[in-house]
Amino acid sequence: MPLRPQTGSPRVLLPALALLLLVSACAPRLRTSAWVVRFDLDSPSKVASICKEAKQAGFDELLVQVRGRADALYHSDIAPRAENLATAPADFDPLAQLLTDCAPLPLHAWLNVFYLWGGVSPPENPTHPGHPDQPWILSDNNGQPVSGYSERERRLGWIEGNYADPSSAEYRDLFVQVVQELLDRYPVAGIHLDFIRYPGPGYGKSDVLAEKFEQLWGIDPRFLPEQLSSETVSAWLEGKQSPADRILTTAALFWNDFRAGQVSQLVREVRQAMNHRSTPRPTLSAAVFPEPSAAYLENGQEWQAWAAEGLVDALYPMAYFGDTDRVGAQLRQIAHNTSRTHTVVLWAGLGAADKYPEQLGKEARIAGENNYAGVAFFSLGHLLKKAEPPPYVEAVRVPRRSFNTRAEPLQVDDITAASPALLPPNLHTLKNIVRKALNGTSLKNNLEARLTERLREFDHARQQAIPQTFKELKNTPAMLPERVELSGIFRYINPMDSPTRLQEQETLCEKARQRLLSGEDFATVAKEMSQDSSKTMDGLLASRFLDPLNIQDQELARLAPLEITRVMQTTNGFWCYRVEGKSPGDQTTFAGAPWEARRILFRQTLTRIMKADTDI
Repeated sequence: MPLRPQTGSPRVLLPALALLLLVSACAPRLRTSAWVVRFDLDSPSKVASICKEAKQAGFDELLVQVRGRADALYHSDIAPRAENLATAPADFDPLAQLLTDCAPLPLHAWLNVFYLWGGVSPPENPTHPGHPDQPWILSDNNGQPVSGYSERERRLGWIEGNYADPSSAEYRDLFVQVVQELLDRYPVAGIHLDFIRYPGPGYGKSDVLAEKFEQLWGIDPRFLPEQLSSETVSAWLEGKQSPADRILTTAALFWNDFRAGQVSQLVREVRQAMNHRSTPRPTLSAAVFPEPSAAYLENGQEWQAWAAEGLVDALYPMAYFGDTDRVGAQLRQIAHNTSRTHTVVLWAGLGAADKYPEQLGKEARIAGENNYAGVAFFSLGHLLKKAEPPPYVEAVRVPRRSFNTRAEPLQVDDITAASPALLPPNLHTLKNIVRKALNGTSLKNNLEARLTERLREFDHARQQAIPQTFKELKNTPAMLPERVELSGIFRYINPMDSPTRLQEQETLCEKARQRLLSGEDFATVAKEMSQDSSKTMDGLLASRFLDPLNIQDQELARLAPLEITRVMQTTNGFWCYRVEGKSPGDQTTFAGAPWEARRILFRQTLTRIMKADTDI
């Protein structure tokens, strides 16, 4: 009788190894794509070069930017001709040449949606959608149109340029017409939406939307906190906030969903227009921020709800920045928490500007292990400027596992995209909002009981404490909060960063602080060590009113001019401030105070009134 082969013997391992190699060779691999920016498409020779390089590198498809600033890099009777084509031949049609020279590569028409203009001076064409006279120009939460921002105001407001207001039905109609015209004239494989969001939390509280919200809720949204985070929502849900802050957060959550509904409505309308097209129907995709909670709470970009509702065919999370730990965590979380019920596919958007093939290959392997369809580089132009594309393309052509890795997959009825119309403040709506705000985080078994309590608290405050607060503020003189002028050093952190990275950023901020304490010039230190707009603005920040209920503002209030704070951690980074000057609060009327001051005064008064009610 022959002996049974022992474990690990060549007679067992060789067939197993051969089978493993065969399975690996047959496994589907990640597809490859790249964004191609408009400045790489503004001459016939550039288009010819892009197509040649893309085909030689072996890309599977391209995302070509044919609407960068509410204009057209193609023949259009609706959108103005792009100003970066001013020196190109009059009959030059970049998209038409792309479709010819890049064939048979599928091309997706990349359209910037709400971002209208980047220059400080307005467009030369008065009919341009980004001209200040257009009716759809976005305003900030203080009522100032962003088209009138100076360069400094843009940097301080974290905004790229001029935007359209997502709540404008007139602008949404215009954009749908743009899409329809483009699809009628060009056989593109799909429409790819970018800048499909608000620029940040400080925008969107227009007079029209604010009035609608106040009619239902009894409070103008401009009195509500400007920014929410998943940490804030968790504290609110757990009842760890003060009674007044719980009331304000409840209202702010409903406001945030109303604002997000304005963005989602455009996606919905584009989807509806594309559904009527003959087969093969072009795909609809979107480039989105890689942290779903922050995208929803800060920018009104509820892209997980778009996937659950089947409004898009593909999503491209822009995980461009950070080390492999951060990018990998982002890609895994997205794959785990994004509904695939409607066969929405995911493409990992990876940053090619400052990374090498080895790192991108590691990130691509994580994408492949989590059932991403492919990898998209930002951008092809960056690759061509620093290296040959083929090594990058080969590095990310890794096996793709075609199975779903989510332990608890989302269902379609778990989250739905918000409506552009206000809905009554009920339990079902609030539950949907919390799911989006917390990004599929495991919620408490007693979730409905907690949400019912939050709604009950707000209903009680709406009938008593809120009207009493407004009455008191209206009938008594208002003393403005103390105002402070600041310079700052900032080091960015991301919720997905490793502990090592967090420590590195805190250490760098402390090193900058020590240099300031030793007497070094603030502008020099900011230029070398800061990471936001203060880097290019000599460290100068916007002046602000100090909120006595804010812990960090309490510390700033104790400092004298030219004193320097400790390193302070916020939700998105580490800060070190120097107090440049202080102004005591002036007496005025509540209605005559700036909105920033009114928010502080309203919160202070509501807090005091609710505390007194509790003490009784």
